[in-house]
Amino acid sequence: MLTVIALSLAAAFLLASSAVLQQRAAVRLAGAGSPAVLRAVPGMGLLLALVRDPWWLAGWLANVCGFAVQAAALHLGSLAVVQPLVVTQLLFALALGTVGSGRRLPACAWWAAGAVCAGLALLLTVRGHAPTSVRLHDARLVAMIVVLVAAAGLLAAAAAALGRRPAARAALFGVAAGCFFALTAVLTKSAAGVLVDRGAFAAATSWYCYALAGSTLGSLLLGQTAFAAGPFAAAVTGMSITNPVVSYLLAVLVYGVPAPSGAGQLAGVLLAGALVAAGVAGLAPMLSPPRAEDPPSRRAEIRASRRAEAQASRRIST
Repeated sequence: MLTVIALSLAAAFLLASSAVLQQRAAVRLAGAGSPAVLRAVPGMGLLLALVRDPWWLAGWLANVCGFAVQAAALHLGSLAVVQPLVVTQLLFALALGTVGSGRRLPACAWWAAGAVCAGLALLLTVRGHAPTSVRLHDARLVAMIVVLVAAAGLLAAAAAALGRRPAARAALFGVAAGCFFALTAVLTKSAAGVLVDRGAFAAATSWYCYALAGSTLGSLLLGQTAFAAGPFAAAVTGMSITNPVVSYLLAVLVYGVPAPSGAGQLAGVLLAGALVAAGVAGLAPMLSPPRAEDPPSRRAEIRASRRAEAQASRRIST
């Protein structure tokens, strides 16, 4: 259990580091401009600049490493343990985001972080809720894939129909993305099991691998759509709450993890979920990416222009 917890937290840290590094690179380069031939394709100039930026590439490498560590944690442990712990990437991202920025975290951030930590600690202490020696039920997995894809499609359609309600649209797209994130986690665990037990060729020819590619693409598209649809906080909250909840349900329905049997266990799991959800909702608004600023050269020009105007004004007044 300790190994699984350590791997899950390491994956969360790497994923948070990736998000912070890539976000800062994108913000820094967004206003740098690009040649006219690249501006004809929206985003192409920024994309080409990002893939040449060492900090963005470092973030991409951290993301790859984070996915690999998360896959190892999923192989060794239970979805019901790993996915809730990965939520701590919000805490890591919040802390890493303050490095070099000169800003301090408000008191409410510490209360929200404490709620997340308390909820996760309570979840891990509920006895018997997440054994690792479980059996995969392929038929149930196929059924859950159909259900989750249909649910995500309905959520996306509902979000698209909301029109001028960006917060609700972002939240619904975020919930849909969270469903796909949970599905990606269970398929990652399944594919990792085949890779370890039967080798790379068996994993490459397994249907888990192709389903994993599809779920990864779906989660990427829905996640980016959620970010573009409305407030960043609404999208992150929808994703971060839905992912562990659906992952827990998949652990019970697909892998046969016993559900909480007694009233005490059930109350503990529900209270843990409420604490984590409240903490995530409190942290998400503080993670909103900063607006892209003018490039340094442009800011210098603006300051010089203002100084010249001030000097001219003083000369006129005298």
